[in-house]
Amino acid sequence: MRIVLSMLFLGVVLATVGAVMMTIATAQLSRVNEGHYLPMIIGRFAVASPFKVTALRVGAQTVAAVATWIVAVTTWDHRAPWPSFIATVTTLIAAVAIPVIAMTWKHNRHFRRSNR
Repeated sequence: MRIVLSMLFLGVVLATVGAVMMTIATAQLSRVNEGHYLPMIIGRFAVASPFKVTALRVGAQTVAAVATWIVAVTTWDHRAPWPSFIATVTTLIAAVAIPVIAMTWKHNRHFRRSNR
């Protein structure tokens, strides 16, 4: 039981590190694209992402993927897969999607729909 809790703790810590990295990368991308609308989920940026920002985003996604894998392996139970599935998806969404959507919304809230 201790090993399971230790692995879950490691997964949560890695997910947090991935979320922080993604937040920093998105903030840098927001600064590079100051004055331009950022696509919320899919789309092209007005100003291309610098290599350092792209590398940080890829690193954040990799850390989040490892965290998600740890949570999935640690919580998996073939007799009751839904709790494991929910924990796994929540880990990935919390580490990658929520920081990107929050930072992009913060950046785009100053633009009107017609400025896209």
